[in-house]
Amino acid sequence: MPSKTLVTYEQLEDVISHLNECTDAYLFIYDLKNDIYITSPYALNTFDFPASKFNNGRQTIMNVVYPDDRPLLSADFDQIRKGAKDTHNLEYRWVNKNGKPVWISCRGKMYWTDTQELLVGRVCVLDNHDKVDLLTNLPMEGTLRTDFGMEWAKRHKVSGFLFKVDIDNLGAINEKYGMKTGDHVISMVAECCKKACSDIAQVYKLNGDEILCMNLNGKIATDAQKLYQSLKRHIAEEEQKIDYEVVFTVSAGALAFYNDSSQLDDLFKKLNYTLVEAKRKGRNNLTMYNAVEYTRHLHGIELQEKMRESIKDNFRGFELYFQPVVDAKHLYLDKEKTIFNVIGAEALLRWSCPELGRLSPDDFIPILEKSGLIIPVGRWIMLTSFNQCREWNRLQKDFRISLNLSYIQVQKSDVLTDVQLALEKSKVNPRNITLELTESGYMDSGQELQNLLKAFHDMNLNIDIDDFGTGYSNLRYLQYLPANTLKLDYSFVHKATNGDEGDTKVIKHITQMAHELNMEVCMEGIESNIDIEKLLQFKPDRFQGFYFGRPVSGVQFREHYLRPDSERKIIEKKN
Repeated sequence: MPSKTLVTYEQLEDVISHLNECTDAYLFIYDLKNDIYITSPYALNTFDFPASKFNNGRQTIMNVVYPDDRPLLSADFDQIRKGAKDTHNLEYRWVNKNGKPVWISCRGKMYWTDTQELLVGRVCVLDNHDKVDLLTNLPMEGTLRTDFGMEWAKRHKVSGFLFKVDIDNLGAINEKYGMKTGDHVISMVAECCKKACSDIAQVYKLNGDEILCMNLNGKIATDAQKLYQSLKRHIAEEEQKIDYEVVFTVSAGALAFYNDSSQLDDLFKKLNYTLVEAKRKGRNNLTMYNAVEYTRHLHGIELQEKMRESIKDNFRGFELYFQPVVDAKHLYLDKEKTIFNVIGAEALLRWSCPELGRLSPDDFIPILEKSGLIIPVGRWIMLTSFNQCREWNRLQKDFRISLNLSYIQVQKSDVLTDVQLALEKSKVNPRNITLELTESGYMDSGQELQNLLKAFHDMNLNIDIDDFGTGYSNLRYLQYLPANTLKLDYSFVHKATNGDEGDTKVIKHITQMAHELNMEVCMEGIESNIDIEKLLQFKPDRFQGFYFGRPVSGVQFREHYLRPDSERKIIEKKN
């Protein structure tokens, strides 16, 4: 339920009285509880109101409203009185003193006093230009809202579908051929929508190049799908008529509903989501509304807002966990092979909040990247991990911490400056810091990756190419990259340890090639001693995986894995 905004009645009436002297709109106050209506005196020149302030407000207003539109207004007033909404936004018709219907736009917001429920707003008289799009001659959103509202008011439920169309790459068409051609394409699509809809749906023009088709007669999802196929056929025919001088595609989102009591704006939210999904999935396609996917989408929005709040609250809920990295050439510190030679750790981000608890990185990191919040979080990761490394270096001088740099972080922020500032603030030895980048993200910008790695190399930082072996990895780039280590992805390693002869040969040759290029190799995903025995033949330099330890907090890592240099020397002397 909306929160109530409290004011005094006298304040509102005084303000409305003064403002009505300097606007063409009719400002009004409607006390729904006491049924008293106050409007501009100028409204009396056009409409048959008894005075600028009158009792029996609802009935008097209804007498001025065009008969077909009365159910729409009555339903909206009822929603406000029930507390389901605190705003009023409708376009409908009033009847002037000559008995002719006049389109008006009426908007208002609710305010409360101790004894009154006040709807305060304005009425604007519209002309035909406000109702019909001049380019396509289609009715516009105001008419759409009226048509939907009138149908909804009959039973407070609707059945049918909404179908939204958007022209793919219209901006590129305007840029290449000019705005006139772009307008012609919009008109062409509008005509094709009319043909495709014919007796199925009503067509409306929205802002920009979007066109909406609405059916409220009980048509279903398959009808919307047939509509899209029909629309594409009509567009293909039009392109053929103009000898393919302009070729374009359209994306569409559709939402089918049955006996749905939702308001139009709520349906619009779901519909807009489907259109965004159609664009995201490659354009030139139709996406139907899926409740499960939409719920997941809303959950993502909720997570994003909670993480934004956490960031503003000094990164509350964010934490770094650390997973051990061991020396594959000198695997154990002791002769009994009970103490792994842990030479470093990978810093891994974790996040939790009171309402949702601890979430998987697979759930929240993509949202951080998509929203851009990875940039401030990435700076926090740098400084936190650098400080932790400097602290642990007091015990283990050559201990290294590695952290992953997101592709989004690199592309959309001054990551070089961020790294330099973190180094200066932490006073850590840069030779003990390793930055991990996923090479596959830069396949189209090899030179850019080379320049970035060279800048990090000049700072005396170590560079790891992470997840090598996933997707498409360009072996040719390796000879040009000033990187220190290749990290072979765990899924790639697992195939080899499970007997895949092809992957075994590939790992062998990649490791050999990396060594010939003066690069080290770290193999991830080690889960058993058998894995180690199978992989040692390739002479890797480092291992990482659950066999050596799962990610743990900094306190736990210090307790279980970090060994001061003095203790390490004692163990080695015993051997």
